[in-house]
Amino acid sequence: MKDSSTQSSVLALPQGAFNSKEQSAEWRETMADFPSGVTIVTAMENGRPLGSTVSAFCSLSLRPRLLLVCMDLRSHTLAAINKSHAFAVNILSDRAQSLALKFGAKDGDKFSDVDYEIGDMGCPLLTDCCVNIECRLGASYIEGDHAILTGQPERIVREPTRSPLVYHRGAFRA
Repeated sequence: MKDSSTQSSVLALPQGAFNSKEQSAEWRETMADFPSGVTIVTAMENGRPLGSTVSAFCSLSLRPRLLLVCMDLRSHTLAAINKSHAFAVNILSDRAQSLALKFGAKDGDKFSDVDYEIGDMGCPLLTDCCVNIECRLGASYIEGDHAILTGQPERIVREPTRSPLVYHRGAFRA
């Protein structure tokens, strides 16, 4: 049963929707209503660690174990993953908001003053996380302005006493 005391909005989706700035902003607000975990996807390129904050991450399959990550096509981290065929998903703990912001920036040395170790597959594993998942790249698809990557987990490190960082409606939450 719907509560009539709350107001909802209806967004009409005409042909070619979300081509204007206003429509893009409305879509961004719509997607912000869905809370998501916050991850940093990392890889190596010529001995240099790279990483990007990613909220588009989920389990894809249990048998075989697969996960899914979506990354901006302009990402240097994505380019490194495509070359090395390996990456790590670092699920941030609730005390790692500063890391999410740092790795969400377009430029700069994201790994300066960041604690990490190199995993078995050669990818950086951040230490302030609930989980680190080292993956072999499965498949890669391009849709819109993002690449959809599937990963085959090869090694998982869990810190079960830590709680995850969550992003919802433009704010970080524990």
